[in-house]
Amino acid sequence: MEFELKGMNVFFPASLEIQEELLKAGFKVPYDKETGRRTPIPVVSSSMDGRKLRRGRLLKAGDFETKSKFAVIPEERAFIELEVTEKDFLLIRPKPLEYHLEELGFLSVPPRLWGTWASFSLPFSAYDALLSGLEEFKEDRKGFYTASKGSRGRIEVYAYKGRTRKDLGIPVFGYSLGLHGLTLAEEYLREKAEENGVPEERLRYLKLGLRKRKETKAGLRVGIVWENGTPVEVTLKLSTTEPRVRIQGLYGELVGKSRGELTRTDDWYIVVHASDFITALETVGGTFG
Repeated sequence: MEFELKGMNVFFPASLEIQEELLKAGFKVPYDKETGRRTPIPVVSSSMDGRKLRRGRLLKAGDFETKSKFAVIPEERAFIELEVTEKDFLLIRPKPLEYHLEELGFLSVPPRLWGTWASFSLPFSAYDALLSGLEEFKEDRKGFYTASKGSRGRIEVYAYKGRTRKDLGIPVFGYSLGLHGLTLAEEYLREKAEENGVPEERLRYLKLGLRKRKETKAGLRVGIVWENGTPVEVTLKLSTTEPRVRIQGLYGELVGKSRGELTRTDDWYIVVHASDFITALETVGGTFG
C-alpha cells in the first residue's frame, strides 16, 4: 500500500549524535560566536499544501518565491509505503520526493529534550483504506489507551499500548532515517564545508543516518487530528526517550535523548507490529464515534 503524505517533518537537529559527528569533522554546529558562521542541522520537511516561512529559516529548497521577508514554497510531494513481512511486522517506508530543508525557529525547549522527532501525516481520506488493507491483523483493543493534545479547536488523539507507554505510543522494533541520499542535504553540506574550511572529501566518511539501537526505547504514536469536530489527518510520530547521551558541544557539555546509532544509509523505514498499528488506528478512530 502506498499513500501520499499531507506533511512530513524529520527533526535531525534533535540528534546529538549527528551534531557530534559534524563537530568532529570541523563544522561549527549550530553556530560560531566568534565568526558568526552558522551550520544548523536541517529539518527535512515536505507539505502537500506548500509552506511559508521566514527567509532566514530556509536552508535549501528546489523551488520557492521570495515575498518580503518570507520564502513561499510551493506544493511538495512525499509518500509512505506500508508492507507486511512474513512475521507480521509492518514496514513503514517514508519517501520524500519533494522537500525542503529548514532551520528550527526559537524554542524555549531544546529539541534534544523532545520525545517526538519525526512526524508524518496523511489526509484523513486514507483512514478507511488503511483499515481495510490491514484488516486481517486486527486484534482485541484490550491494553490500548488514548491520550490527546491540542488547543483552539484542533486536537490530536493518539493511541498507546500499555500504561507505561503514554508518551511513546506502540512499540517500535527498528527504524532508519538519515540525511544520506537527499540531494538538497548533500548540496547544503558541501556549501557549509566550504564555508567552515572543511575538506570536501571528508563528507564521504560522515555518518549522518540514525538507526535504532537494541537499548533505544522507541515508539510510534498513531493518531487522528480533529479540527472543530471534523477528522482531518492521520498522524504517525516517532519518539525516542532513552538512553541519555552526552556530547561536548562548542560551548560546553550537552545532554539529551538518544536518537539511535549513527550509520550511513539512505533507507528510511520504521518497523512495528501490524496488529499494534491497526489496533491503534481503530482505537483512535472510535474515540469520537
